[in-house]
Amino acid sequence: MFTGKFDYQMDDRKRVPIPPMFRKQFESAVYQAMGTAPCIVLYTEEALLKTAEIIEAIPAETEAGDNARRDFYSNVHPALKDGQGRVTLRDDLIEYAGLGRDVLVVGIGTKLEIWDRAAFLARGPEQREQRIEATAELAKHRQKVEA
Repeated sequence: MFTGKFDYQMDDRKRVPIPPMFRKQFESAVYQAMGTAPCIVLYTEEALLKTAEIIEAIPAETEAGDNARRDFYSNVHPALKDGQGRVTLRDDLIEYAGLGRDVLVVGIGTKLEIWDRAAFLARGPEQREQRIEATAELAKHRQKVEA
């Protein structure tokens, strides 16, 4: 599980470190992708395959299915990682995420996200509120199912 948030600076070569405690999980491969929020997602090969399973579960040959595949697969790229555990980010993904020099690498369970530091911190109260609402909704749903 990837957890925590880590302050870094993107260097002039557009590299951001993977937190040292997580580098081993990315030894075989690192994939960078456009997040559903304005951030860059770093996937391990295993996490990428699990996300691809979700995308592939959307019926093919439908507009929603084809668009989901186009959006997902066209925005996933192998990432270059150097010997110091830094990942070189793509220009188009940096632009999409609105990254400045100060970034946060955020663990969100099965993947890491790279955010512009100020943008992520500004979302804090909204994210917390949505987590509380989603948790309450899930509890209600489970009560109905058990009843």
